[in-house]
Amino acid sequence: MPMDPAYLILMMLVIFLFSGMPIAFVLGVTAMVMILLDPNVMPQIMGMVPFGGANNYLLVAALLFMIAGEVMNQGRIAERLINFAGSLVGHIRGGLAHVNILTSLFFSEISGTATSDAAAIGSVMIPQMKKRGYDVAFAAAVTATSATMAIIVPPSLNLILYAYVSDTSIAQLFAAGIVPGFVVCFALMFTAYLISVRKGYPIEGKFNVKNVLSTGREAIIPITLPILILGGILGGIFTPTEAGAVAALWAILLATLYYRSLTLRSLLDTLRVAGKRSAMLMFIVATSTLLGWYMTNQGIPQEIAAGILGISDSYWVVLLAINVFFLLAGTIIHGTPAILMLVPIFLPLADQLGIDRVHFGLIVTINLGIGQQTPPVASVVLVTCSIARISIGAIIPALMWFLGAMLVVLTLINVFPALSLWLPSVIL
Repeated sequence: MPMDPAYLILMMLVIFLFSGMPIAFVLGVTAMVMILLDPNVMPQIMGMVPFGGANNYLLVAALLFMIAGEVMNQGRIAERLINFAGSLVGHIRGGLAHVNILTSLFFSEISGTATSDAAAIGSVMIPQMKKRGYDVAFAAAVTATSATMAIIVPPSLNLILYAYVSDTSIAQLFAAGIVPGFVVCFALMFTAYLISVRKGYPIEGKFNVKNVLSTGREAIIPITLPILILGGILGGIFTPTEAGAVAALWAILLATLYYRSLTLRSLLDTLRVAGKRSAMLMFIVATSTLLGWYMTNQGIPQEIAAGILGISDSYWVVLLAINVFFLLAGTIIHGTPAILMLVPIFLPLADQLGIDRVHFGLIVTINLGIGQQTPPVASVVLVTCSIARISIGAIIPALMWFLGAMLVVLTLINVFPALSLWLPSVIL
């Protein structure tokens, strides 16, 4: 009796992933093997479907936002945001931890990716926190978890990809990510405060209005970038792709002409890095589209939906099962391929349950954000551990407190859809 295609695909994915094969090749090779083994599918489809999947106007926005984030990162914009955040929250117990978190919120509205956020903020904040007597694992954990806001608040690369695979309004998704992003920020700051009080971490001086104004003048121009992006998209002035072009141009002008922190040579290097990352993204999109096409052709998403619904007919039990699945998936698969590969499978189930697609997008994104903080993948944690020069094992005890706070926020998002749906309903 031939093996069910779903089990064969799962088996190959697991084997290839743990063999260390790059994720784009994992998806592509799995799809090609399944197509070649299936006599009912024409092999020519292997050239047609990937091109069609990657040939999408919306994906250009991802490249342009990558350029904007990388330019702002290399242009030392983070230092100005850190000074401004310090003037706002440095007077709270555990001041540098709060500065770290608030700066990540500011920077996430520019970078769009958690790893860029962690690298830019962590390289400055972790050494400073170590000098001020903070436990190095605590500093690394704060940096890693706060960087997750970059995939929640706009212009999140994950939300752009979710919009692409789910045919959902990117403007609504961007608006939906704002309130959950602030809730995550508050939850992390509250957790950091409780730990700081218990461990006696220092404050960074008294609150001073003059200091807020002076640092704010330095930070106000970088902060105009997310305002420009969101205002333009939500106001219907330009499309997400056009917004990406405006953001990239504005970031380049700021870094090269206004701050003069990037030379022509360093700008070209930055564009080269962004180009390589976008090429990797497009390759993943192409191969995941091929695998997704084959799975849909075989009716596998419907099988998975029927299997989950077979567990229980309770809305909350099924929703819990979906959350657990994406949470675990995030621990072994990066956010980009996870969205491209898994969302098309679970979207019909979400529709069947009556979950709004915008709300479902935030559920998926936050789950994957928490998952990427957990080994074996833990890409963001690896970045902060590298900066802090500690092992992943050393960061885990401190990390668990902040992951617990994010799980509380995830629960609130699931139980109260208005947290993600209220703002889009008001402004769009």
